[in-house]
Amino acid sequence: MGSMEADLKVIAAAIKKPEFVKVQEDFFEKYMNEFEEGDENKLIYTTIHNEYQELVEGLLTKEVGEELLIRVCEGMEAFIEATKEAPPSEDIVEAIDIMSSMGEFLAFKGTMLYKRKEKMNQGSSSINISGKNVTVIDLDGVMGTLSELQNVQDQKGWEQVAQDKSLQITMDIKKSDTEKDVRYARFRINIDMPIEQSRECFGPDVPIETSKEWTLSDYVKDFSLVREMAPCDWIFKMEFSFPWIVRYIMNMPLEMHLRVKMKMDYPAAGDMSWVEAPYDISTNSCLEAQGPMKVRAWVAHQDPADDQKTVLTMLEKHATKSWCVSGHVMCG
Repeated sequence: MGSMEADLKVIAAAIKKPEFVKVQEDFFEKYMNEFEEGDENKLIYTTIHNEYQELVEGLLTKEVGEELLIRVCEGMEAFIEATKEAPPSEDIVEAIDIMSSMGEFLAFKGTMLYKRKEKMNQGSSSINISGKNVTVIDLDGVMGTLSELQNVQDQKGWEQVAQDKSLQITMDIKKSDTEKDVRYARFRINIDMPIEQSRECFGPDVPIETSKEWTLSDYVKDFSLVREMAPCDWIFKMEFSFPWIVRYIMNMPLEMHLRVKMKMDYPAAGDMSWVEAPYDISTNSCLEAQGPMKVRAWVAHQDPADDQKTVLTMLEKHATKSWCVSGHVMCG
């Protein structure tokens, strides 16, 4: 055991070097937002873990040599078993943690989830894009609010502020019944087809070329799938052709990425929900806003008054007295 302990001390010294710490922290920063709580292990997790294995193995091989690294990997399990009653020093525990994360997927996933939570607990995490700090958000957290937002729909106090009868679109707002200075905004679009048909038209199995038919316009010149993160979880690229004055006023980029997550039969059976957010592909982060594009949560459900119609609802919760919703400023 003494030889194994000495080898682990060599590794512990190597992982404390500033260059190793920086490379590892940069890796965590780049990928931690990809990982989510739950039993599902997405294909991209394995890809990221393999990249981490190659990165750490390469750094440690350079620092301590391949022979020592192999020796530690082969003796790790026996060493952990032998030290159950007398835990080793903190440095050695840290070395074991690094080696476990490198070799065992679940240990690696646990580390990534811990780093993600640690970052989120620091307050509003943000990244710098073109010289501006942009808030990073948790898209699963947005999805988790859909049930709350749907329940608000049944409450009294909604005030209609806009309507387009030809497009069957209305916008309503209401004050929260329980939270001070909190208001809700609701956009409703009536679609002349039953929810089953709507699921077929807008659901996860719709080909990207079909999606383009209602996405492309005079100002959206291209819409393409960049990556499928998991079933019902995609990253899209949008290219715009707005006049330069519009781009300047609205701080609109020429192109941007959008992450979309969809969930069927949520928040109620038969419903179809999805959330979308601007996405920074260089850091794998969902953003609260990019230019005029903001996080949005959508629910498609059967019209309670007509089972041959679908109601598509976009719901937003705002914790300030004045807010901006899809380009309209609503003041309290």
